[in-house]
Amino acid sequence: MIKQMKTNFIFLIILCSVYGNAQTHRFIYDVEYKKDSTMNLTTKENYHLDITGNEVLYYTRDYFIADSLVANNIPFPKEMKLNTSTIVKHQKGSSDFSEYDLLENTILGLQTKDSQIWKLSTDKKLVKDLILQKATTTWGGRNWIAWFTTEFPFQEGPYKFHGLPGLITEISDDKNNYKFSLAKSEKIKEPAGNQYLEIAHQMSVPVTWEKYKSAKLKYYESPVNFIKNGTGNSSNNEFYLNDGTIVNSSNSREVNDRLRNIIKKYNNPINLNMAIFYP
Repeated sequence: MIKQMKTNFIFLIILCSVYGNAQTHRFIYDVEYKKDSTMNLTTKENYHLDITGNEVLYYTRDYFIADSLVANNIPFPKEMKLNTSTIVKHQKGSSDFSEYDLLENTILGLQTKDSQIWKLSTDKKLVKDLILQKATTTWGGRNWIAWFTTEFPFQEGPYKFHGLPGLITEISDDKNNYKFSLAKSEKIKEPAGNQYLEIAHQMSVPVTWEKYKSAKLKYYESPVNFIKNGTGNSSNNEFYLNDGTIVNSSNSREVNDRLRNIIKKYNNPINLNMAIFYP
C-alpha cells in the first residue's frame, strides 16, 4: 500500500496546489479511550480536527507524522496505527459524514448521517482562558457531557460531534470509555496536502452498512487471507503489514491468530450502534 501511495504522489501535488491558498484552522485533541470496555486500560492518542473552508477532517495525528516520514524517507515507528485508524470527513454544518476505515491494504468508505440533539445547561467554567458552557446528549448508545466555547466560530467538534453554538473543546461519556480534550489550536496559512488522507478518499471502496459489516466479518474470519487477497496476488507467500511486520508461511498462523484476537477484543467503538459482534 505504501508503494501505491508513493506512485500517487504527483497527483497529490496537483491537489495540494488547488488547496494551497486556503487557510486551515487546526484543533489538536487529546483522546483517551478504552479499546476493551471490560478492562480498565486506557489508550491515549492525539487527533487533528482540520477545518479548511467548508471541509472538516478528523484523523489521528499518526497520519500527519507518517506523511512527513514518507516525504523524508524515514522508517515508520512500530507504534503507528495506520491500519486501524478511521478518517472522518464532512462539510461544515452537514450531518452527512464520510468515514474511511483502513483494513491494511483495503479502505472501506462508509457514508453515514449523524447528528446529536443537545440539551444546553447554564453551567459554565473557565479553561485555558476559554469560557466553556456545558451541554449533554444521548447518542450512539452512550450518554455524553460536552463543553463548548463560542470563542471559535465553528459549530464542530471531534469525531462526528457537532451542532452546538460553538466549538466542542471537551466531551466524554458517563462511563469514562471516551474522553476528548482540546490541547492546542493553530491557524495554518498554507497547509500542505496529506497523501494518506487524499489516498484514503481516492482509493476507498464505497460500501453500505451491511456491506461494511460483511467486510469486517470477512476480515476477522481470516485477516491474513483478506490482506493477501487485497494485494492482488493471492499466491504471494510473503507480504508486509502496515506496521512493518513481514508475513510468510512460517508465521502466518501466528499473525492470523494475533490479528483475530485484537479485532475481537478491541471492539468498543465511540458509536456503540456500530459495534460488530464477532463469533
